[in-house]
Amino acid sequence: MITIGVDSHKRTHTVVAVDGNGRRLAEKTLATTPAGHLELVRWSRRWRERRWALEDCRHLTRRLEADLVRAGELVVRVPPKLMAGPRRSAREPGKSDPIDALSVTSAINVLEREIRTRTESLAPALLALAGCGPLMAAKLLGETGGVERFHSRAAFAAHNGTAPIPVWSGNIVRHRLNRGGNRQLNAALQRIAITQLRCPGPGRDYVAKRLACGDTKPEAIRALRRRMSDEVFRRLRTDEAARISSTASPALAVA
Repeated sequence: MITIGVDSHKRTHTVVAVDGNGRRLAEKTLATTPAGHLELVRWSRRWRERRWALEDCRHLTRRLEADLVRAGELVVRVPPKLMAGPRRSAREPGKSDPIDALSVTSAINVLEREIRTRTESLAPALLALAGCGPLMAAKLLGETGGVERFHSRAAFAAHNGTAPIPVWSGNIVRHRLNRGGNRQLNAALQRIAITQLRCPGPGRDYVAKRLACGDTKPEAIRALRRRMSDEVFRRLRTDEAARISSTASPALAVA
């Protein structure tokens, strides 16, 4: 996994790409414009598995984050206070945009290790889903807020906005895209769907089947996203049952 750290200013974004060992691979500076954001996405596509780490300064990164998410990119935010240590330990003296961008990647690696440890304990079934890594699993767990709140997969889909909204016209029932629901959950499901679509497997086969039946590509991807909602719901229920069982077992043994 390649991490692309971003140091943002009012007129420019400086990015540094590093590998899993923290080795700097490349860097680039572009304007904070839609054209500049598009060029950054094109520049990043040399690495198949990648994520963007943005310093959590919304007034500077809001538009870039929105453009990256629309392009199907994986984006995580890093609190500015976590960058102080890595920035101080940088070998180069002084302050520069590449140093700041690199310190974002150092901080995100620490956070990712902690998140991976926690999600492996809390959601092993969810982590086994293709396209769902530790960061995505943590997002799904946090935004769901306890899967036991939902009595069915349909209720979960309605909550996350993957269930289409029925529209009646006379005796004909049609459906339109649901733009409500929890958009963070919806975006996480979209990323899982897009990841599965990029790789050979059931997700890509399902979309191909929908296309063969006459769906447009956006319709097929929306159907896959709903399918991911159902699968995430099932796996969250499995993990929840396992946690309850592991908690109850010691009590039964004592009794």
